[in-house]
Amino acid sequence: MIEAKKIFFSYQNSFSLKNISLKVPKGQILGIIGQSGSGKSTLLNLLGGHLELQNGEIYIEGSLLVPPSKKLISGDVRIKTVTQQNTLFPNITVEENIAYELRFFKKEFQKKRVERLTKLLNISHLKSKYSRELSGGEIQRVMIAKAIADEPKVLLLDEPFSNLDSIIKKKVLFELKKVVLEEQISCVFVTHEIGDAFGLVDELLILKNGKSVQKGTSEDIYFYPKNKYVALLVGDVFFNISHFNIQGLNCNWFIRPENIVLNNNGEFVGKVLRNVFKGSYFEVFFEFEGNLFYLRNSETLTDELEFRFSLILPI
Repeated sequence: MIEAKKIFFSYQNSFSLKNISLKVPKGQILGIIGQSGSGKSTLLNLLGGHLELQNGEIYIEGSLLVPPSKKLISGDVRIKTVTQQNTLFPNITVEENIAYELRFFKKEFQKKRVERLTKLLNISHLKSKYSRELSGGEIQRVMIAKAIADEPKVLLLDEPFSNLDSIIKKKVLFELKKVVLEEQISCVFVTHEIGDAFGLVDELLILKNGKSVQKGTSEDIYFYPKNKYVALLVGDVFFNISHFNIQGLNCNWFIRPENIVLNNNGEFVGKVLRNVFKGSYFEVFFEFEGNLFYLRNSETLTDELEFRFSLILPI
């Protein structure tokens, strides 16, 4: 596993990453979410051994990570990083790209390892192709295979899927989860898209201005965010709910669109303002007590219609 204990790093007093602790067991994924400038990439560079800690400790497999000041080349062979940038060699095939990471191993092992990884990542049919012939999703899968070819203990992902379309991204994320489990790697996944993290990570770490704001499962953070920043970061949310007079709820300071449901016997009355088509559903914008809200519905509601609705919130 990889573990960080109360780490601190500062860029000439202009930005500080303060008192961050985390632990990622084998076969699990930690997602790191935060607005731009919150310290996500800085934290990843510290975990990868490319930046010098000013305080705290980082452990990999129970031993201290050697800082870059004590190495000729920064980093650790047990830790690999994948980013948005295409790092594949353009003039050799996919198979040769992956095998390059195994060049100091016997040919028999190289062949078996390449076969295993290409099958695991569903890229066996691409082995004879060059990187220029690959799609964005295919490139990312090959880069993951290349990164983990020599069996690293930790995989760091710095927003590698942000340029992929949604359908391709879902496939790549599904295969990533399978690889982390099969290979028993500790994975840290940095992203600004909360949808990429949901269903993939085992735990989320929320950063703001270099500080840890909240850590927990996706479900806990989504339903029980500690503050407005976290609530907005992980989904659409409404805060102007004082008129609802909700009592006895732990989560009584905000609601989300899915908490608003049509109900002919509902205790609240709204007035439809507009319907927005979203593909598999409509966003129905409405006014309630002078405030703007919207709910999700399979059909449109007539403009200016008054309708009744209820709230269903987590307790």
